[in-house]
Amino acid sequence: MTQLPALSPSANAPRGHADYCEPALAKLLVHHELNSFERLWQVAAEDVDIPNRERGGVSTVSLLTLKDEDGQTHRLYLKRQTNHLARSIVRPWGEPTFSREWRAIRRYHSLGIPAVEAGWYGERKQGKHWRAILITFDLTGRDDLDTWHARWPELDSARRKQIITASARLVRQIHQAGMMHGCLFPKHLFLNRLETSSDANQQMDAVIIDLEKTRRFVLRRHECLRDLYVLWRRLTHWQQDDWRQFLAIYCDTAPQSTEISRWLNQLELRSQRKRH
Repeated sequence: MTQLPALSPSANAPRGHADYCEPALAKLLVHHELNSFERLWQVAAEDVDIPNRERGGVSTVSLLTLKDEDGQTHRLYLKRQTNHLARSIVRPWGEPTFSREWRAIRRYHSLGIPAVEAGWYGERKQGKHWRAILITFDLTGRDDLDTWHARWPELDSARRKQIITASARLVRQIHQAGMMHGCLFPKHLFLNRLETSSDANQQMDAVIIDLEKTRRFVLRRHECLRDLYVLWRRLTHWQQDDWRQFLAIYCDTAPQSTEISRWLNQLELRSQRKRH
């Protein structure tokens, strides 16, 4: 069973575009003779999503399950792409979108934002073909917010409060750091499982994934609203009281405050515009 590295090595990974491998993962890859770009590129792994064919290229995500020398199983997400490119200030002539995600993972960890851990990154450019590989660790013991939301009608009020609180705290932390996620679907927030919701002192926590589109704010309020609206559209089981609780934590204010009403009005107006 894979566990996240304890010291957030992604935050301390070297800058630049040379291959990077988290030391603990390196030993596992060597054990399976997967300690090179080409071997990782060729290894068979189970696709977990439909290939993304945007941007004139292709990007895939596969589950790679490996056992270490002690027989312990490790679940890794092996992400491979060809000519799936974007431009950035750092690399204005273009770069693999995984390069941007790898850079964002390092930034989030340096800012103390709970995010998925990356264990390996590398890229190769040969002629017109630009390939990249990113490996992230499985978030063992967590379910995404989509999964929790599907169970919403059967959850008790204590569990709902824990989920709302953990989700709101994570989104607040991202935005307070001056970052827009840019793709804040419920499936990108992962919350830890608790055995019981009966203890009021228990807290859930959340981790964010899929940082390809994250960036610094340009128009803060507008971009906060864009992120929040993505959740608003998809969390259809949440009632207004749930959203007031979420926004109260997000804004660090009272649920019935004027500020919360203003956010709710803006979300509803945006929803109405999208419907017409």
